[in-house]
Amino acid sequence: MDEFEAEQAAFRSGNPGWWERVIPQLDDDQRASLDRALHNPAIGHSTIATVLKRWGHPVSYQQVGHFRRRYVRD
Repeated sequence: MDEFEAEQAAFRSGNPGWWERVIPQLDDDQRASLDRALHNPAIGHSTIATVLKRWGHPVSYQQVGHFRRRYVRD
């Protein structure tokens, strides 16, 4: 089984998600602010996407929504 697990760990399908590209480029304050926004249901997907674009990262509100639905747990 070790060979299968090693192969799966090295396997990448498709393109990296926006969070894999954007989050490493943010400074600590931006990362903390983004994390708070993602966990705050009062802040809409569009608002988050707008701020990320202002920070120089073109992310759509659909991408933000997908990320929140799939990965953000309150």
